[in-house]
Amino acid sequence: MKINLSKFKGIAFDLDDTLIDRKKAFDKLCIKLSEDFDCFNHFSKKEALKYFWGLNSFNDFNIKSSLQQINKDFHNFGLSYQEFYDYYYKNMSEIVEAYEGASHLLDKLIEKKINFGIVTNGSHYQYQKIKNTGLENKHNFVIASEIFGHSKPKKEIFLETLRLLNLTVKEVENVVFIGDNPYTDIIGAQSIGMKTIWISMGRKYPEALDPPNYIIENIKELDI
Repeated sequence: MKINLSKFKGIAFDLDDTLIDRKKAFDKLCIKLSEDFDCFNHFSKKEALKYFWGLNSFNDFNIKSSLQQINKDFHNFGLSYQEFYDYYYKNMSEIVEAYEGASHLLDKLIEKKINFGIVTNGSHYQYQKIKNTGLENKHNFVIASEIFGHSKPKKEIFLETLRLLNLTVKEVENVVFIGDNPYTDIIGAQSIGMKTIWISMGRKYPEALDPPNYIIENIKELDI
C-alpha cells in the first residue's frame, strides 16, 4: 500500500522506529549491557535479548520501571536512575541508524515544500540521535517532549505540533501523524482529530483501541 503524503497540509513524524531503527539499535544495546556489567555476563546473546526485550512495552523502554525490575533481579547492578538514563540514551544515540530511505523521504518533502516536523518523546538525546543518523537539518522543527514539558499522548504536544505547522484546529483533519506506538502516537494524534498512519512492523493493532486511518509496514510505503 502506497500513501501519498502530498495530499496533507501538514505531516508529523515520530522518531524511534519510524525514521530511525530503534529495534536494531536496542538489540545491540542488549549485548553491550551484558558485556559492560558483571551481573549480566552470564547471559548468552539470546538470553540477553530475551531479558532486556522483556522489559519493553510496545517498543517503549521505560527507564524507571526497567531499572526497578533489574534491581529486583540483580541486586548488584548498582546504577542510579540518572546513571542508567544517561547510559541508555547516550549509547542508543551512538548506535542507532536511520531506516533505509528515511533521509531521501525527508529530502523530497523539503524539495516539494511540504510542511512537516518530528515529534518525539525524550530529551536532548533525541536531537543527538537525529544528528548521528544524518537527519539533522532535514525537518522544519523537532519537538522533544522532555524539553517541551508534555509527552505523547497528551494533547498539549499535538496542539504545539499544529502551531509549529502554522495550522489551526480547524485544519487538523488535513494533518497526518506517522508513528509506531499505538498508545502514544496514534491515540494522542486522534485526540485532537489528526489523521494517523501506524507503522506496524509486523504487529497487530490493539483491538481495544480506535484503529488508525492507515496501517503500513514501514516508511517505504510512503510516497510524495
